[in-house]
Amino acid sequence: MVALAGCADAANPAPELGAGGAGGAASVGGSSGFGGNSDGTGGQPPGPQAERIPMFVAQGHAGRTIVSCDDGRTWLADQSDEAWGHCNDHDCDHAPGSARGITWGEGWFFATFGWGSPGSLRRSRDGVSWEPLLQGKHGGVAYGNGRLIAASRDGQYSDDEGESWHDFRDVELTTWSVRDAAFVPYDGGRFIMAARDDVSEIVISRDGESWKLPEQVPPECGAGAYQGGIVYGNGTLVTTSPQGVACYSRDGGQTWSSQSVAPSFRANIIWSGSEFMTWTRGTLYRSTDGEAWTTVETQPTNVDIGVAAMSDEGTIVGISNGWQQHYDSQAFYRSEDGVQWEVLPPDAYTGGHPIKAIAFGYGDPSPSCFP
Repeated sequence: MVALAGCADAANPAPELGAGGAGGAASVGGSSGFGGNSDGTGGQPPGPQAERIPMFVAQGHAGRTIVSCDDGRTWLADQSDEAWGHCNDHDCDHAPGSARGITWGEGWFFATFGWGSPGSLRRSRDGVSWEPLLQGKHGGVAYGNGRLIAASRDGQYSDDEGESWHDFRDVELTTWSVRDAAFVPYDGGRFIMAARDDVSEIVISRDGESWKLPEQVPPECGAGAYQGGIVYGNGTLVTTSPQGVACYSRDGGQTWSSQSVAPSFRANIIWSGSEFMTWTRGTLYRSTDGEAWTTVETQPTNVDIGVAAMSDEGTIVGISNGWQQHYDSQAFYRSEDGVQWEVLPPDAYTGGHPIKAIAFGYGDPSPSCFP
């Protein structure tokens, strides 16, 4: 297997700060909940890991990864698969390096790339050096109960962290384009995939092998799940759509209800441990049950969160992801409550290809991240 290695350099020196702490419940991925999947939704909290470092790993187009091991204060080891022009000039959404999801489980970060053109599912112990596991086109990756899934209509699962793979069976999807996946700790655990082509669908699995359609799903829920993420908290599954709709299920995804909340959402949804959170420019939307939502103005008021995740110490990191908000205009943020945000200075990160997901987990030391 070929490793895509990166390390500290003049532009990204090894951090002098500590690696950050470890604590209670963790959030993983572009969305945030407990455990590990493509959006950080669902699963069991990782908790402190002996000999490992708490870190965020962000995934972007053109095979991009970038790491923070000081609780979101600085971002290092920024790397991509190849020399690739600005995504404003190329179709980065449909390419082998298109970012499709990242998660953490059993000491590994797993990320899948490729849409339109096949790519690869990869894994890393430290968020810096990556090895390919599985070729193809997958709409997400999820980890829970010791099982890793590569999400697609003809997807596969692994029980040994990607060393060997087995085919899905009995997948009740009528559309081919699976676009997101999650694991949630409802009643022993559920895997969920969201798909959209001419129709939008959600399918549920107890084992990550056999997939069934729910009893009731409003059309706007399947359409939104693949963009807003699927998270779990307080006995409830919640997903949001860019159209400002929140969908929620209190029975493990068998039946869903929808609620129009905002004109639009720009960020994925996270679970903070006490409430669901999502953002649009300058506004935080929050809810304890996925049905009733309140708003509060962010500080600064021009903060524009495009993708977010939370550490198990409660630090929320965010990265801008709107049109023209990449490269020199890309912004990285850090917050303790989702309202007051620190805008990181330009020397704390390198702007680059669009970031699509973030995972929190515990990685091995590397030249870029060490205790």
